[in-house]
Amino acid sequence: MPARMILARVAAGVGLWSALVLLRPGLLQAQAVSVPVTHEVYDFLQRMESKHLIHDFRDAARPLSRKLIAEKLLELEPSLDRLTRVERKRYEFLRTEFSYEIGAIAGDPEPTDLRWHLGSYGFRGGILNVDPNFRLSYDKAGDQNVTSRTFGFRTYGYLDRRFGYLFNFQWSRDQGSGINPSRMLTPETGIVPQRIQQDFVEYNNTDAQIGVDLDPFELSLEKMQNVWGYGERGSVILSTKAPSYPQIKLRIRVTDWLDFVYFYAELHSDVVDSTLSYYTHSSSLKDFYRIVYRSKYLVAHQLEFTPINGLDISLGESVVYSDRGISLMYLIPIMFFKSAEHYNRDTDNVQMFGSMDVNLLKGCRFYLSVFVDELNTEGIFNPLQERNQVAFTAGVHTYDIGPENTEFILEYTRLNPWVYSHKQPATTFTNNGYDLGDWLGQNGDDAYIEMRSLPLRQLTAGAFWERVRKGGSEDVGRQYMLPSPEFLYGPVKKMSYFGAYARFEFGRDAFIDVMGRWKTASDEASPLSDVKNQFEYSLALRYGLW
Repeated sequence: MPARMILARVAAGVGLWSALVLLRPGLLQAQAVSVPVTHEVYDFLQRMESKHLIHDFRDAARPLSRKLIAEKLLELEPSLDRLTRVERKRYEFLRTEFSYEIGAIAGDPEPTDLRWHLGSYGFRGGILNVDPNFRLSYDKAGDQNVTSRTFGFRTYGYLDRRFGYLFNFQWSRDQGSGINPSRMLTPETGIVPQRIQQDFVEYNNTDAQIGVDLDPFELSLEKMQNVWGYGERGSVILSTKAPSYPQIKLRIRVTDWLDFVYFYAELHSDVVDSTLSYYTHSSSLKDFYRIVYRSKYLVAHQLEFTPINGLDISLGESVVYSDRGISLMYLIPIMFFKSAEHYNRDTDNVQMFGSMDVNLLKGCRFYLSVFVDELNTEGIFNPLQERNQVAFTAGVHTYDIGPENTEFILEYTRLNPWVYSHKQPATTFTNNGYDLGDWLGQNGDDAYIEMRSLPLRQLTAGAFWERVRKGGSEDVGRQYMLPSPEFLYGPVKKMSYFGAYARFEFGRDAFIDVMGRWKTASDEASPLSDVKNQFEYSLALRYGLW
């Protein structure tokens, strides 16, 4: 048979298969929507994997789809008699939360045992859920205070078993003498202020997603955050520090032990393009300046695999580029980005990273995430030649080693000088001026210890200690000179905290949060701002916000 006839038949077969997938409702179970969920979901499944009750829970690239989480809850069913009383309550709660997805997996065309929503409309092959969300909080630190309020709503669901969708809007206002519009040196997500005055700031955010599940492919067009890597206090790879960004995402479950995820995102460079910006004139003779920002994109992919039960490994790379449109080179999901950077004459900014989640010892979880911005392999151990712009987080998390329903966390994060930086301002590892990785930023470290107790499903309480050190930041030209500045070159800021917290869910999706801590801080650049044993506290009432 001629080669062109063979190719024609293959193409026809692929086309027919694609048409069947898109047209036959029975072939698709579109539960790929990645609705943000409470941390309890991931924490519970990590606990179950650490106790060897589920396997192959690969969560180095979040958010995960509701379908995948539902599958893991079903996997746990044969081991329910091995759960503690509180774990069983948490399982039953989460099974209700994901009842629609569990029913769809089981083949129920119209699941009826659904969780409560303020508004819910079910129809054949789909469902629409609507919930409000709000948060009221008060924070006090010394003689400064902040009152915050957030209002919004969220809707998500499925259409005709083909598509999942999400829309989540939040409007916020912070007011008081201690407002922090820059959100620097705090794990809080960065903001884009809409109105800002001396004592208040207003801002809003919208996340949205439409996705289709073509098992084993999940494809989505979305505006969301990505959390890649592990860390209790943040992630050095991709975190929730920067505001969410629009992207196209592809996730493939290659085998039972191998996953692949890829996304192509548009970022805000925060760099003005003076050649395209211009003035306009009005009839009132007032001039208006039209600001045009330089284009900026982030592309990333990651392989996550489980070579043996209890060991999950991920390897990936990302690239930030600017000043041109969509690049065909980076539209290839399996492209080697470092090679593509060389092809583009080294005008882009490539990073490499990896993570390990180790659950070989029952009840004890070890995790490690490493982010390599730049590494001089020839001079890696030579202080006069090394350029090791590397960040990492290493930690251990134990479950029920000692009293039942208790956890212990020990974590350390270090970010060497110049991590996330670049000589071209439009290709830094940032979005809207915020690092895409850890909230602490380059030239700093963070040590964290926490004891946590879960006496009830609705109640989590704990005590913690944290020490943060943040070094100086010289002109970016220093990044490309040898020898590199030593770690934590000055001026250095130091902050230490000791405190306790409690979170109580008094109704479904309704929480009360209480936290108190003592703070000691020093700053070599501003000694007059030093504080010692300053007591700080926060109170929050929230509904539907995770």
